Amino acid sequence: MARSIEWPQRRSPRRGRRFVWVLALFALLAFGGRRALSYYVDELWFSSLGYGGVFWKTLGLQWAVFAVFGAATFFILYGTFLALKRACLSSLPSSHTILVGGQPLQLPIESVLRILGPGASLVIAALTGAGMMAEWPTLALYWTAPRAGGGVVDPIFGKPLSFYLFTLPAWQLINGWLLSLAVIACGLAISFIVMTSGGRAMAERQDSYIPLPWRGFSITFAFLLLFLALRLYISRFEQLFEDHTIFGGVTYVKHTSRLPACSLYARRS
Repeated sequence: MARSIEWPQRRSPRRGRRFVWVLALFALLAFGGRRALSYYVDELWFSSLGYGGVFWKTLGLQWAVFAVFGAATFFILYGTFLALKRACLSSLPSSHTILVGGQPLQLPIESVLRILGPGASLVIAALTGAGMMAEWPTLALYWTAPRAGGGVVDPIFGKPLSFYLFTLPAWQLINGWLLSLAVIACGLAISFIVMTSGGRAMAERQDSYIPLPWRGFSITFAFLLLFLALRLYISRFEQLFEDHTIFGGVTYVKHTSRLPACSLYARRS
């Protein structure tokens, strides 16, 4: 019988920390060196034109957006992971064996989750922060937009012109971010259901019962439906920008004769 190999194998704590620091330094030099050089060239160009303050203000806004959305993404995802893990801790199997090249590999579930949870949340948070960082003009325009009411409003929804120029793009961006987090949370809940199904199968052999964690999936799926409903609400305003064969905007307006307003106008003319 082949002997199972335990993973991750035990190493000295000092050697593990040294490997992590070397890997972090390599990633910093590989991905941060080019960015730092680009910032340096941009600062020289802006300063030569007398707009050095504009460069530093822009840079501060970009990193503020990165920090806010990166931190919010990490805490939401890692908090969801911890909540699901705590709810399923009694149902999770102690280990799982997979075959790699015909050799059984023993995976301790607790150790793998302890590494995978914060690591995956940190990677997703960094990628999300970088993506939102590129959209900083949309958020800056929304933050600095004039709040005074009145002025020109559209005849369909009664919204002012500033709403479509500054508010609606920010709503679309934030809703897309929340919708992505809800999808990832649902994926986490499904993964925990899959992991606990193995423990349930073993419990059935021992004439015991372990319920599947459907509650966590129900909550995450409810948030997904909520953000989908919010996306549907926001998409109403996008109809004003749709282009059609003859005209642009909303395509249908109810009338007493249940005919499109454009056809009524064509008949009268």
